Amino acid sequence: MEHLKTVLKKQYIFIILLIFWAISMLISPFFRTVSTFSEIFIVAVPIVLIGFDLSVGSVASLSACLASVLLQHNQFLAIIIILTVGVVIGLINGIGVAKFKINPFIMTLGMMFIIDGVSSIIRPSPGGIIPDSLKNILLYRIGDFALTPFLIIIVTGLFGTYLLKKRALGRQIYAVGGDPKSAKMSGINVDKIKIIIFVLSSVFSAIAGIFIACRISSGNASAGASYLFDSFIVVFMGGTLVSGGVGEFSGTIAAALIIASLVNIIQFINISSWYHYIIKGVILVMVSGIQIYFLNKRRKLNE
Repeated sequence: MEHLKTVLKKQYIFIILLIFWAISMLISPFFRTVSTFSEIFIVAVPIVLIGFDLSVGSVASLSACLASVLLQHNQFLAIIIILTVGVVIGLINGIGVAKFKINPFIMTLGMMFIIDGVSSIIRPSPGGIIPDSLKNILLYRIGDFALTPFLIIIVTGLFGTYLLKKRALGRQIYAVGGDPKSAKMSGINVDKIKIIIFVLSSVFSAIAGIFIACRISSGNASAGASYLFDSFIVVFMGGTLVSGGVGEFSGTIAAALIIASLVNIIQFINISSWYHYIIKGVILVMVSGIQIYFLNKRRKLNE
């Protein structure tokens, strides 16, 4: 019985995912097709890749805009430039928070507005050219099955889990997220870890932007805007605590698939697509509220 409780506690998000898919299949026959799950994987890729701060959606948008301008000339050089821009944004965010002690919310909010302005200058209206050769690679299908998006999700999940669970950097990230003061006292370079986290967040968001550009076949200054909200939902829904220091990358992957599936099932049952914002908002508030409730309960028990 105790073993079952442990399994349910650790794998609850995957159980929710399977139940959600089962119910969706009963509700709509369209959900039982390979093409539907391919669309879910395609929608989930940017959600999985995008990091977790207020500027990530804007970084993805800027990446998509740059891709629509640069990729038509030299794809390899264009990708290097886009990823370098991601690194620079991450460094600025990280240094601002770690070295200048700017509140992370203020730092990334300010960066969000700056990037949105730059994106609008580069691409005032949707457009540009995304080469078919790159689209064919990133959106490659075998029949109706979207192979590349599926592999991106799997590889990202394995990389994230390996980094957090098997590497010293991962343990340091957990330590800094849980209690920066204690982490510093134990010899961890807290500022360095914070900067690395912001850089990784921005770089993966830039990669997501390239994928989004391939998906919509153009650049758009607001292409990544909706993914900011999604990133918050899947991180908390996947088991990462509001207080930090606890979380599973695999849980985030499962939560991303649930959110991506939600968009599809709403379309299949002919409900206005605007309702998914309401549902996502309710999920975010509920998950955050439940986490805070149990955190407060745990603190009382420890007192």
